[in-house]
Amino acid sequence: MSNFRIVSPVCSKCESKDTYDIGQEYKQMEPAPFRPITIGNAKYHCKDCDHEWKKYRGRKIYERIRFIDIQSGGYMDYGSVQRVRIDLKGRRVRSALVFGEFNESDQIATMSEESIEWLLAELYKCDFVNWAEEYNHDGVMDGSYWRLDIEYDTHCEIKIGSNHYPKKWTKFCKAVSKVSGEEFY
Repeated sequence: MSNFRIVSPVCSKCESKDTYDIGQEYKQMEPAPFRPITIGNAKYHCKDCDHEWKKYRGRKIYERIRFIDIQSGGYMDYGSVQRVRIDLKGRRVRSALVFGEFNESDQIATMSEESIEWLLAELYKCDFVNWAEEYNHDGVMDGSYWRLDIEYDTHCEIKIGSNHYPKKWTKFCKAVSKVSGEEFY
């Protein structure tokens, strides 16, 4: 079975079904290559009316987030990764340099309602719910990688990258660093 899926959302402007995912690597190409089967992104284009739109719009989706689990590591880290798990409903942040799973000695902090509101506002500025599912730099076998799991009240989304990052990755890392109390990059 393949990891690919057919992506054909209906255009939010003209209601056409002749739409496609805008792949990050093809964004600047003219004309953008059409691939009816692709790994999902969160930005779409209508071939009929030229309209582009995002998967999610507005702040409402951020209120539905329950957990955010972020991992970042690299080839020379010998299997260890920085990991931060933010429980927005339980108001807890857990962070550590891990070799797989968390353990009991990992740092756990409590979040105030104000810090949760601040974090959600920063995440909205990063537009991280609209990041593509994959950011890969093909052909590079070492370097850094990251993984972001977003658990909503109804579903979970996973976003990953290898040697390639979303535009607002640095801003995202600064927000995670502030709420976790440890530098995250």
